[in-house]
Amino acid sequence: MRCLPAFRLLLCSVAFSLAASPWLAADSLVKTVPIEEKQEKPAQGLILRLQSANSADHRSARLVALHVPADQPVSPLLPAGPFTARWEGAILSPLRSKYTFSAKIQGRFKLTINDTVVLESESSALAESKPFQLNKGANTLVAEFSGAPGKDASIQLLWASRDFPAEPVPPTAFTHNPGDAGLRSSQRIREGRLLFAQLRCAACHADPAQIPARGQGMPELAQDAPLFDELGRKFNENFLAHWIQDPHQFRPHALMPRVFKSANGGVSQEAADLAAFLASTAPKADAAPDAELAPAGGALFANLGCIACHTTPDFNGNDAHGRTPLPHLKSKWQAPALSEFLRDPAKNYAWTHMPNFRLTQEEAAQLTSFLMSTAQKELTAAPKGDATRGGQLLATSGCLNCHAGLPPSTQPTLPSTLASGWTKGCMANSPSERGNAPDFVLAPEQSEALRAFAAHGFSSLKSDSPLEFAERQVRNMRCTACHSADGKPSTWSELEDEMAPLQAAAPAPEQEGAPVASTALPHLTWFGEKLRPDWMENFIAGKPHPKPRPWLIARMPGFTAVSAGVAQGLSFGHGFPLAAANEPEPAEEQVKNGETLLGENGGFNCITCHAVGDKAATAVFEAPGVNLGWASNRLRKEYFHRWLLHPLRIDPETKMPKFADEEGRTPLTDLYEGKASDQFEAIWQFLKTQAR
Repeated sequence: MRCLPAFRLLLCSVAFSLAASPWLAADSLVKTVPIEEKQEKPAQGLILRLQSANSADHRSARLVALHVPADQPVSPLLPAGPFTARWEGAILSPLRSKYTFSAKIQGRFKLTINDTVVLESESSALAESKPFQLNKGANTLVAEFSGAPGKDASIQLLWASRDFPAEPVPPTAFTHNPGDAGLRSSQRIREGRLLFAQLRCAACHADPAQIPARGQGMPELAQDAPLFDELGRKFNENFLAHWIQDPHQFRPHALMPRVFKSANGGVSQEAADLAAFLASTAPKADAAPDAELAPAGGALFANLGCIACHTTPDFNGNDAHGRTPLPHLKSKWQAPALSEFLRDPAKNYAWTHMPNFRLTQEEAAQLTSFLMSTAQKELTAAPKGDATRGGQLLATSGCLNCHAGLPPSTQPTLPSTLASGWTKGCMANSPSERGNAPDFVLAPEQSEALRAFAAHGFSSLKSDSPLEFAERQVRNMRCTACHSADGKPSTWSELEDEMAPLQAAAPAPEQEGAPVASTALPHLTWFGEKLRPDWMENFIAGKPHPKPRPWLIARMPGFTAVSAGVAQGLSFGHGFPLAAANEPEPAEEQVKNGETLLGENGGFNCITCHAVGDKAATAVFEAPGVNLGWASNRLRKEYFHRWLLHPLRIDPETKMPKFADEEGRTPLTDLYEGKASDQFEAIWQFLKTQAR
């Protein structure tokens, strides 16, 4: 088969090193340690090698899927414009078996497995291969793609076998070598880029020529810091002194640096003075929480998933799940303020990682009682602080650069810091080289990542990839603490032993049929294919909406600051644009048939478990279903069809039955001669008339 010209160019991209790319800052004074190739144990996913304007980039990829709008770069490390993409690694098969591969394409695509070209197409349509035999275990895979200049580019790779219909090849089917030098070099640059934004380096070291204005470019550059709003009625002064001295003793991954040095390892006088000033900004409003509410609060801590991100306040030792510890809460908070914070965590800090669970006042009081009654850590007394001196320190120590957005005054500019090669000040590896600069407690690999980013240049801050933003925020917001993903269980599902005593201590539900506790939440793996981005954005933001699964105590919390970017990026990561294709109006007969197929007389009897709009389910036993009146506003049509054809392929634990056989036919032959795809399409068209 003929080789497309774009792919001849792409085949050369593996030879590009990041150091040879003109997209880099070749004259940078910052030097980094070269990364060598390693052959490591295979990891899930593929290596994605990208090339644009003679510049190369590498990153890991969950899927052979991508959507890039015409005016956006395929990677923040590359310029916008025409690009080529090459996925490399292995595809796994549990047995020696034949598969049919297909691809939904807007561009050019070629798939090579075990050195054999399996599929090649230039069309903007669905291309399908002949059956191809995979060996048992790993089979080498190379997938090559390029978009047409000036047009949106999209690719989705699917497979099918005699056991299952066409579906996107799942992340669990791919492996790659994580020791690849190009991949590790790019990962290091990306880590440094994210650190530069999250640590708010530009808040002190400004350079308008290289750093975009707030709200432009990389979204995390707009990340704020908590406002100094009436801290005296929220926090205890002694805690503030200890926090200012060393935030990392309370939160290992805190973004706030150590600003003041301590001669004896305790709280410095400067930290105590600043704490005294901050505490003086509002009167103390302490009140003891109602101890009788603690058992109910403990159950909420378990049942809402708080326990998936936080250890219980009385936990001691090392946590295998890396959860944020809470033993200091009683020393930190005044009870009324903690309750208020739990109800609206983002009020004074839009980019907080703490989401909004839309707690009632009673629920917030219950959680506050549990947290403060079980928190045992006492803090040593800090030196007595002087509020007047503390006010002066607030103005001179640089705190207001991050917490109030004031422009830097005495700090060196970004170009000045780069002149030292980024080995001094904040970036120094020792206290003597750091001098009076803040200490971010950077690990050696974090310092090296920041230097690698600086050596690469700051151009990538002026743009971003929605797909990569979503991947970063899924990690930062710890989505997999509650949701399983890519074959890996959620943290929450592995904490049953910790949850049981908290749940048992709570009062029994007062009414029959109350929501139940469960960690069996929807899998994150297919969200980008499953959910419409407009609905997903509102859901992630926590905006008022009917709860899809009202029978669960668990609820989706709100992450307002990142909701739009995550919804968009998840869609792009599965090869979908934001807007669905326009559908023609359904025929009246088709809608009527869809209603019949939902019912019990001549249909699949879906209404037994599923409500449809205002019509309740008729006989739910153990497995209630989501109200189907929301389906067309909530789900993508593609996923709806895939789910109905073979639900167990998507969720092996689902109670949803499989109605179609391997030939794509159902037992209901009176309508559409039993052809499942036509029957399911009729159901979809009927559900569109019931949209809520």
